[in-house]
Amino acid sequence: MVELRDVQLQFEEKNVLEGVSLDVQPQERLVIMGQSGSGKSTILRLILGILQPDAGSIFFKQFEVNRLKRRKLQQVRQQIGMVYQYSALLSSLSVGDNVALPLRELTEKSPDEINKIVDEKLELVGMKDARDLLPDELSGGMRKRVALARGLVLEPELILLDEPSAGLDPVIASVVDELIIGLTEKSKVTSIIVTHEMDSAFRIATRMAMLYEGKIIEEGEPKKFKQSKNPVV
Repeated sequence: MVELRDVQLQFEEKNVLEGVSLDVQPQERLVIMGQSGSGKSTILRLILGILQPDAGSIFFKQFEVNRLKRRKLQQVRQQIGMVYQYSALLSSLSVGDNVALPLRELTEKSPDEINKIVDEKLELVGMKDARDLLPDELSGGMRKRVALARGLVLEPELILLDEPSAGLDPVIASVVDELIIGLTEKSKVTSIIVTHEMDSAFRIATRMAMLYEGKIIEEGEPKKFKQSKNPVV
């Protein structure tokens, strides 16, 4: 589904990624771990084509993302959902309008079709009754649920989640984790989750990769990580 081949990226004098290679299989939940500033979120931006690597290639299915023309890149992005670290809901739009936004911007669907899809996705995340509320009227956990609904609204094949449980208390974080697991299994969607919350990482992951000093220093199933002899891990 996704492949990074020897990806290198430098910001000014700092090497952020130094030859990162990684592949993600269909319907896998890959958790990328690492310290703050290690380049985890940068990998998500590279997959979306927001950033360009200095060297190496990034593939989404058969498309080499870093070589696509803008128009083709926009089409490819419609197959990728994104859930941002602090939900990134537009404060002036209601919950329903936030979820509907990608459908209105990127599809030719009628208002009735859009309303039906928005209701379905909000119901999936248990937020249908909040459709007319504004983001400021929601708790952190509720915002995350709405962001998840928006990430799934275009029926993507891949969903990227940047720190999905950041800023949530442990009980709500575990609820959001279970929701991610349930939704990805139900939708048969592949997911890449960036986190440094260890409880969430081990709960969600079918496979893990650890980024350290610009390189993937370990990858494998969660049980392999628990048995790792690498002191950094």
